[in-house]
Amino acid sequence: MGDMMDFMMLDPVIDTSEVEENISHFQQWLNETGDWFLGYIPHLITAILVLVAGWWLIKLVIKIMTKALNKSKADLTIISFLTSVTKTVLFIFLGVSVLSALQFDVSTLITALGAAAVTVGLAIKDSLANVASGTLIILNRKFKTGDYIETEGIVGEVMKIDMMYTTLRTYDHKEVLIPNSRLSTNNIINHFNLEDRRLEIPVSISYEEDIAKARSVIMELIKGDKRVLQEKPNKVIVEQFGESSVDLKVWIWCVPQNYWALLFDMREGIKNALDKAGIEIPFNQLDIHLDDFPEITEKVKERST
Repeated sequence: MGDMMDFMMLDPVIDTSEVEENISHFQQWLNETGDWFLGYIPHLITAILVLVAGWWLIKLVIKIMTKALNKSKADLTIISFLTSVTKTVLFIFLGVSVLSALQFDVSTLITALGAAAVTVGLAIKDSLANVASGTLIILNRKFKTGDYIETEGIVGEVMKIDMMYTTLRTYDHKEVLIPNSRLSTNNIINHFNLEDRRLEIPVSISYEEDIAKARSVIMELIKGDKRVLQEKPNKVIVEQFGESSVDLKVWIWCVPQNYWALLFDMREGIKNALDKAGIEIPFNQLDIHLDDFPEITEKVKERST
């Protein structure tokens, strides 16, 4: 009998009021969640629209950018780099916009991204300067692959324009790498950018020679060369009167592709033509008159005897 009483005392009594309270709290949570979800649906739809529209716009911008760079004949490495960087920046901006549409506080994220960008920028500022300069070179078309440029005393053909450097090949076949930032800030002479080019060849003749005859001989040589642009003002002018010669300047016009070959051929041709015409090309010489030094003259005579 005692055991029976103990068992009845251990039997738990179900508290219906506590169960009802828990059910009430659960129903309240469901109602609040439902209300929040219904209120959040417009933000979710807005975020989806921003994501879809942003994705489409990014693809359009990259397509237009790639087409423009290809039309400018930019180096493939530059095109790939610029499109990659642009795509990354645009997607970061899109991600922030989507989070903002979802009512997330993006101010902390923007601050963190800004701090990271500043830190990275300070660490690689020289590299970024080269990349930015390379981009400006391509967009402004200051020069392009195949041009023959001169800068800082370096002369050569542009072989390629990379993200960081521009590669030149000199005429003695040396490869020169120049940082793009230096090319964007220094003076550049582009020898072959225009449709025609003028050769300037200095020629000296003796004071005893006829200038008109020398001009006629040189002009005859110029008119006989098919590489010369005859419609241009090819001339032989008197540049100055030197100490021992009359210094002429020969102007010859041609297309850039024929510049060097025509220059070398004309130098040799002018020399041969003047020699054939009997026109003297003087050179510096020193005349010593021993009559002004009788003592030296006597010693020379003694040794000769």
